Amino acid sequence: MRVSFEHPANTGVLRHLRRGWNESRIAASEAPERVADPYQGLGSHPDVVQRVWDELTVRLPERCRWVVYGCPALVHPRAGTVFAFTAGSLAYALRVPAPERAAALRQGAGRVHTYGDGSTLDLGEIGEDWILGGWRREEPDWCLAAYAHLATA
Repeated sequence: MRVSFEHPANTGVLRHLRRGWNESRIAASEAPERVADPYQGLGSHPDVVQRVWDELTVRLPERCRWVVYGCPALVHPRAGTVFAFTAGSLAYALRVPAPERAAALRQGAGRVHTYGDGSTLDLGEIGEDWILGGWRREEPDWCLAAYAHLATA
């Protein structure tokens, strides 16, 4: 697997993830198996990492777990496009195609997360195709739709 650092669809998300990266600690693109304690040691609550890596991926036809700039993420294995990432200790974000995004927004999915210290993550700065995860039962289907869309993009 590889992350496409040149793919235009990755520009916003990679810019965001790079902000908190400590290059002396971890490579920009890394297999989870090469990271010591990836569920506990990458700055996100283990429940959030489990949600992104283990629960959202149940319908995917292949493994997409990856670490990007020290952040647990899902990356399409051939396209190299990031389509989910943990966003701090208790949040995560999903890249979803337009129909699924519209459904998510109708269900109340947000695009701005406010952290405990008052800082915010505005997914609009990353790209229009991103929503905040919310442990919705439809999210594995949305990840499958994102995976299929990225395979053809």
